[in-house]
Order: sequence, then structure tokens, then C-alpha cells
Amino acid sequence: MFYLIDKPLDFTSFDAIAVLRKKLKTKRIWHTWTLDPLATGGLLIAAWNYTKLIPYFEKDSKEYEFSVNFDWESDSYDLWTPVRYISKNEQEIAKKEITKEKIEELLKISFTWEISQIPPKYSALKIDWRKAIDMIVAWDIDFKMKERKTFINNIELLDFSYPTAKFRAEVGAWTYIRSIAYDMWKYFKTGWYVTNLRRTKVWSLDMSFAQTIEDFDKNKFFDLKKLFKNKTFIELDKEVLEDIDLWKKVKWSFDLKIGEEMFVFDWNNVTNIVLYDWELLHPKKKI
Repeated sequence: MFYLIDKPLDFTSFDAIAVLRKKLKTKRIWHTWTLDPLATGGLLIAAWNYTKLIPYFEKDSKEYEFSVNFDWESDSYDLWTPVRYISKNEQEIAKKEITKEKIEELLKISFTWEISQIPPKYSALKIDWRKAIDMIVAWDIDFKMKERKTFINNIELLDFSYPTAKFRAEVGAWTYIRSIAYDMWKYFKTGWYVTNLRRTKVWSLDMSFAQTIEDFDKNKFFDLKKLFKNKTFIELDKEVLEDIDLWKKVKWSFDLKIGEEMFVFDWNNVTNIVLYDWELLHPKKKI
């Protein structure tokens, strides 16, 4: 089953999993797209065998609303580490230099479609199989984060009154909002940090579909055909499905899409993932 949780502040994504593991009484549970402890909002949870379907979400987009202040700075790019004020004189200069028009122009020039960014060291990103945040906090190991390509499908300035700018952004997988704030700092050459970060949409699921951890109801799971509406669902005869379950390729004449992975559905659950190549139906994954 899949659930959308409104992750509370100061909860890690794993904290949310730990609570739901007890509520659902299963160890087979995981989440898509980690949220920072200081971020709130949509955390998509998969339970039981449906954890195997998580990879099919990995490239989908997410939407965030966030605030950036231009008068402080911190090593984690947010309030997780100590914040240092820029001087009063620097603040007065920044107040004159940073305008709504300049921010909007910057978004058009530097934060539209494919961009390059350096992820923050204070993150769950793996470096040599270890979380970057553990390397810097627990082991005090110095290292460099590699630049990576990512996508910003849309970003807009919602409000600006120095020192705070509020934004909404729809981004692709592996985009770090805190790194967007960092890149703004490089442009304006002033203090900066993220003061508020909320994930407001996961793919097509906005927060109207979410439930809180405190009032979690295991019966409020998603209809799979609505959740995976970009996937093809098929039903197979019992004999064909038995062969697929045994990892046998089935030679048959199907009216199916060629070369696309499809979900085998028994009207209640997804049981298998298969692929058709003109002549054979290939078993790809058993759910």
C-alpha cells in the first residue's frame, strides 16, 4: 500500500518510518525521496510488497514552497547549524541591491530547466557508501561534493521583503532546495539561508491527499491505478500468470505496447511487472 504523510518538523524521514512500522505492524516499509529534519510536508510511504514499486517514482517531480533570508549564513544552508549574521553595513547594502526585479530576473536566467548544483554536505547523499552528513558531523572528515545536473521545471517568487524571499519551485529528482539558496548567495554575494522548507506536492499528489502521523489511518491508501496513472495495467489469464510467476517467458499474441514495462493487475493488487517484445511476454519483477 502507498500512503502520503505530512512529515512534521524535526522528524527525520526514518523517524516517520519507525512510527508507521509500529502502526502497520510490518518491517517492510520505506519512503521515497528523503526529507530533511527541518523540512515538512509530503513523504510518500510504501508498505509491504509495494516497496518494490518505489523505483518507479524516482524520476517524478516534486513541488516545494520555501523561504530564504539574505542576512545570515550557515554551513548547512539552513537552521541546522549555527547561523552567523552579516554585518549591519552589509545588510544595508544588500537591502538596496537585492530587489524583487533582480530576483525574478535571476530565476529566469539561472534557475530554469537543466541546471548544475553542488549538493550540501549536510545531507543524506551517499559518499563512498556513507551519508555525507555523518562524515562531516560524526567523523569530522573533510571532502568535496561533486557538481551534478538536475532540473527545475518551474520556479517563482511569491513574496519579497528584505531580508526574506518566499518561493515556489517544481523540481526534478535529486534537486536540493538549499543548494538553490546557496547559488543565490553566490550571485548576490550576501548572507543567505533557508528558514522554511515544505514539500507541497509529490508528483500529482498535493497535501490534500496527506494524513498526519498522529491520525494515521491504514485504510486510507491510494488506488494504484490513480497513483500510477502513467503506467499500463493489464490482466492475464490464470495459466499465463502461473508461468510468469515461475519466471517463464510466454509466447503469445498480445495486443500490448511494445518495449514498455507493464503492471499485471488482479483487480486488487499489482502482482508482477512484465515487458512485451512482439512475440514474448517477459517477467521482470514479482511483487
